[in-house]
Amino acid sequence: MAEGTKQDLKVVGNSSCAGGQYRRVKITGECTIAGNVECEKFSCTGDATVHGNLQTEELSMTGDMQITGDVEAKKIRGKGDLAIDSRICGEDVSFSGNLEVQGDCESGFLEVYGGIQIQGLLSAERLQLRMLGPCQAREIGGGDLDVKRSKGTIWKQLFGQDSSVVLHAELIEGDVVSLDYTKAGIVRGKDVVIGPGCEIERLEYWGKVEVHPEASVKEQIYLKERA
Repeated sequence: MAEGTKQDLKVVGNSSCAGGQYRRVKITGECTIAGNVECEKFSCTGDATVHGNLQTEELSMTGDMQITGDVEAKKIRGKGDLAIDSRICGEDVSFSGNLEVQGDCESGFLEVYGGIQIQGLLSAERLQLRMLGPCQAREIGGGDLDVKRSKGTIWKQLFGQDSSVVLHAELIEGDVVSLDYTKAGIVRGKDVVIGPGCEIERLEYWGKVEVHPEASVKEQIYLKERA
């Protein structure tokens, strides 16, 4: 479809439609899209399902979304539940709620307030995770990795309701790594801070390291050079 002939897709209420190339897609209500979608901007307030890939400059959502294919977007802003059956690639991602990805998650900047379930590799130049629920990723890699419980869970801590608010990962590797309430097999980085509530099997570093008294590190190795 030629650039000048792309149309907008607007859905209000409960509907279904075919995938395709659009200029802007705006959903208010519930919508099921059958097929791949390419557009400049995809916005959803409500409940949307895309049976295919989603490629867009900007994804904005409030509510529930499920994409059965890949997601590629330069900018993602969302609140609610986002489930992706394949992989996601976004340059600038800020999300509040629950993010589930069956494949890899790749981002330049990734900010999440809530919970993440990443079955593959989570890769980000800068990761800021503020946990409000259980979090899991098979592997995490990047530049600046910052993982903490959200301030909202501090109040729950007073009443013993936050034991599940922990990040689980097999491997975490970055240049600057700061972790709280994380259970990991291997943590590797240049400058590493292991905060309260962490349980780490092996810590490898080649710069500076700091381990909180309320953290557990079974094995600590200084590397002369980066692995």
